[in-house]
Amino acid sequence: MSAAVRVLPRVGAVVSVPESPWWLVRFPSEVHEPARAWLRDLAVCDVSRGTLRSYGYDLLRWLRFLHVREVPWERAERLHVRALVEFLREAPNPLRDGRSVTAPALGSFNPITGKAHPRAGYAPRTINHQLTVLHGFYSFAVDCDLGPLVNPVPVQRGLGGGRVHAHQSPLEPVRRMSRAAYRQRVPRVAPRSIPDDAADRLFAALTCHRDRALVAFYLSSGVRASELLGLRLERIDYGRRTITVVSKGTRSLDAVPASADAFVWLALYLAELGGRPAVEGPVWWTLRRPRRPLTYHAARAVLSRANAMLGTNYSLHDLRHTAAARMAADDNFSLVEVQTILRHASLSSTQIYLQPRLDDLVAKVAELHQRRTTAAAAGPMIPAGYDAGELNELLGLGQ
Repeated sequence: MSAAVRVLPRVGAVVSVPESPWWLVRFPSEVHEPARAWLRDLAVCDVSRGTLRSYGYDLLRWLRFLHVREVPWERAERLHVRALVEFLREAPNPLRDGRSVTAPALGSFNPITGKAHPRAGYAPRTINHQLTVLHGFYSFAVDCDLGPLVNPVPVQRGLGGGRVHAHQSPLEPVRRMSRAAYRQRVPRVAPRSIPDDAADRLFAALTCHRDRALVAFYLSSGVRASELLGLRLERIDYGRRTITVVSKGTRSLDAVPASADAFVWLALYLAELGGRPAVEGPVWWTLRRPRRPLTYHAARAVLSRANAMLGTNYSLHDLRHTAAARMAADDNFSLVEVQTILRHASLSSTQIYLQPRLDDLVAKVAELHQRRTTAAAAGPMIPAGYDAGELNELLGLGQ
């Protein structure tokens, strides 16, 4: 591929299959049969529809990349995978196109929230996800004898060449392993909880009862964005102050407690909505007619409007971080209780919320220096029963 090519051609598409959880990859115009077989195989393995769609777009990006280089997918080698990673590290992400001229510059730093805006290129997690998908696809193709003889994507190997952390005792600390070839270093980011005063300003910037109810549930229950948007009226228990959501990953029905204020805003929103079923059906609807169930992108737009007013860049997931940090900092909650409410599979995922927030650390450091300044101005402390003049003479404090 020419070094001048920085954007892949818009060839092919990912399309859904009616009344089916899986997707098709069309490239350039006909269905890519190996990709169809793999995605259908994953659908039978109970992989979620959203995950299958994500895998389809990763495969389409790979096929477009090989199309520019005039390499058949079954003839791809490790050097082509390396070239793909080099391309993704430098190329602009087309999802960033169409931004408003008043939007903050890509990659710039927000001084209010302390968060960076999305960068122009592909994130390290995106590149690693691309490699994981390609390795899974080629492993399936090799096992099913669909063309390639070897998997061109290198993977991480454990000690002795086997699976990473294989046969390791759960009582032993996890050994640090080197990253697989071409995998990017992902910076470790602390939980992005919103300070209480900033959360109050964010809530005040909302303009309708629906948006207030949404944010109140996010901040008090800690449910994920997609889980709350999938809430149904028949799964609301006003007496116990719980909502029952479909948990991401396990897809089990789990009851989660929320604040009384959230239920008050919900009642105001439902009374204001009118004309919708009062017993069952989706909870969240668009305000404009014809009314449709609220999507994830519409919920993001709610927060984007508030961010534009405040000059911030908070995300929906920041609200979950905020709820988790509030519970973890409260003495009435044990870490296991916080884990249960957040529905984390591992306690180590919950422990990251024990890390103090930057605002708290700044306040404590300022308080420390204020105490030292006050103590220095007051002079040395003289214990009771001692003569100050004799003690100063003995210790040389008066010299």
